Amino acid sequence: MKPTARKKKERLERPKKQYALDQCALFGIKGVGQLMRVLRWCSTRAELEGFDQIRGSYKVWENEKGRLIQAAGPDMRKIQARIAVLLRRVVPPEYRHSGVRDRSFLTNAKFHSLDEPSIKLDIKHFYPSTSFAHVRRFFTQEMKCAGDVAFLLAKLCCYQRRHLPTGGVHSEVLAFYCHRKMFEQLYQRAKSRGGVMTIYVDDIMLTMPGASLTDLEWARRLFAGHRMTIHPGKSTVLPKHGLKTITGVDIRRGELKAPVSQHHLIRKRHAELAIAKDGQEAATLAKSLVGHLDHVAQIEPRLRSRAAGTRALLKHLVLPASNENKVRR
Repeated sequence: MKPTARKKKERLERPKKQYALDQCALFGIKGVGQLMRVLRWCSTRAELEGFDQIRGSYKVWENEKGRLIQAAGPDMRKIQARIAVLLRRVVPPEYRHSGVRDRSFLTNAKFHSLDEPSIKLDIKHFYPSTSFAHVRRFFTQEMKCAGDVAFLLAKLCCYQRRHLPTGGVHSEVLAFYCHRKMFEQLYQRAKSRGGVMTIYVDDIMLTMPGASLTDLEWARRLFAGHRMTIHPGKSTVLPKHGLKTITGVDIRRGELKAPVSQHHLIRKRHAELAIAKDGQEAATLAKSLVGHLDHVAQIEPRLRSRAAGTRALLKHLVLPASNENKVRR
């Protein structure tokens, strides 16, 4: 009996054409029937209203770091993906770099190559802190939806009507819009001082003249006012002449480099590949090596040729390994 192939989850689109928030299909919905059409829901209203309570709506597990992951089942994920796609089509502000076409961890870091001090803010438990009330308020106040529509959308978006799920396909973009007013205040503070501010999921960076602990404390109070907490161990002031590590990129005096730990990992994978016991193990190690090389090559283009060579080696290793698996079957 052949093993069933694992279906790949459909990736969210990164739209080329975008529109203002008030042009979003989720904006100004006044009835559940209208919402059903926007979400492309083909069943009954009663089923949609009770959909979040259906057994199997979510799978929950603990990852290797001990964090609880709540991920929607296939049917719930389709609804959440639809909501995510519609919100991702809204024109993003210049400071948002995650989930945006032509922006990435690298563009996020490049904004902070200024020779000025930076403030690094890390939101503690970003998705679990984005409550049912936050989501409902966003759809009511910002999206101008009717009360019953906002309540239903919040039910569909939140895990057990408590908070955004940690593994939700929609959680990143919806969490951003739920807290956008707070982020705008940070942005305006940096801009008024001749600086910049960026957000990459739950990592926030401000680089501006005179950035200090006073600004960090101001940000802490701002977040507290929105019932959010800044992680005390990960939020700090980075001096302008020191090393800054921003979304996995090292910056010193305007120059961007991959962290030393990434280079160490690449050397480790090379060593493991040299003593691999069989083709299957070699293919697994080569695949991991290519992933790390591609990541580092985005930061340091000189490594692109090495990544291409390792990818050719991977093709050579994968074919024999796959043939070996067929013989075993």
